Amino acid sequence: MAEELNFGRAAERLHIAQPPLTRQIRHLEEELGVKLFHRTTRRIQLTEPGRVYLAEARRVLVQIQEGIVLARLASRGEVGRLAIGFEGSSAYDIVPLSVKVFKERFPKVNLIVYEMTTGDQVQALHNAHIEIGFVVPPLSNACTN
Repeated sequence: MAEELNFGRAAERLHIAQPPLTRQIRHLEEELGVKLFHRTTRRIQLTEPGRVYLAEARRVLVQIQEGIVLARLASRGEVGRLAIGFEGSSAYDIVPLSVKVFKERFPKVNLIVYEMTTGDQVQALHNAHIEIGFVVPPLSNACTN
């Protein structure tokens, strides 16, 4: 309606009849407690509250679209947070290389890296404090139970 400034064209664009559109707008104005449109027999104009409401509604719609995109990225593991544990001796070879390659492929994932013993990593994995661990083999039976 705000783009058309004409009830008939707006109803046609929305594929609904004009009277239900008019009622919906009137109901919205009553619910908000403000007039969104100044109506005369010849013209319809947005009021100042109508302009503000339109701008905010557009901003919210953009945020909803961004939320959809981020949710889809998160479902594929391409955004979010990943906690990693590593044994001190692996800090010079596999961990830096792995982190570098991962960050290049998934730049929107925030990596949190913790130095911890193999036993602490196993416990952290069981408690869901980390998602990945770089351990130094062999793992003792006490660590894997």
